[in-house]
Amino acid sequence: MEQGKIVPDPPKYDRRYVLNASRAKELNTTLLLAAPSDDTRLIYTGSRPLPTVELVYQNQLPNCPGKSSVGLLVTYPPRGSTPPHRHGGASVCAFVVEGTVLTKMNDGPTRMVEQGGSWFEAPGCHHKVSENDSATEFAKLLATMIVDTDVVEKGGVAALVVYDDEYKDVGLKA
Repeated sequence: MEQGKIVPDPPKYDRRYVLNASRAKELNTTLLLAAPSDDTRLIYTGSRPLPTVELVYQNQLPNCPGKSSVGLLVTYPPRGSTPPHRHGGASVCAFVVEGTVLTKMNDGPTRMVEQGGSWFEAPGCHHKVSENDSATEFAKLLATMIVDTDVVEKGGVAALVVYDDEYKDVGLKA
């Protein structure tokens, strides 16, 4: 069950939201663009720090041959963010251990998920926004993935967090 408060589209006049690239860089934040339809969406700019990702467990599932359960502890520094990504064909359950994470998947709503909240990502899900909502506190989440064993054995953690093509040069911190 997906949890989290839906974040409404911000009004254009709200100064808390960034409407141009130079202001985004100045504030070291994610860029917000207004489309002609007045629909708004968060766009990754690469100006924020990346989270660290720690492999905390990996177990083959004897009742599901060829599958493994993998746990990743993702630690976001204040205002940390990841580029849009997918998870190598894995099913993902994410649980916020500490702080608040802003998340948007596929064309669904943007959600603010606080400590104790969770969400699910189906295989192939496009995780468009994943960021720490705080400018001062760290945020942590535990991502449990069910994935083909050979994906993680051949590619390691990097095969489980696959950035969109335009962000391939961004290095994952493991």
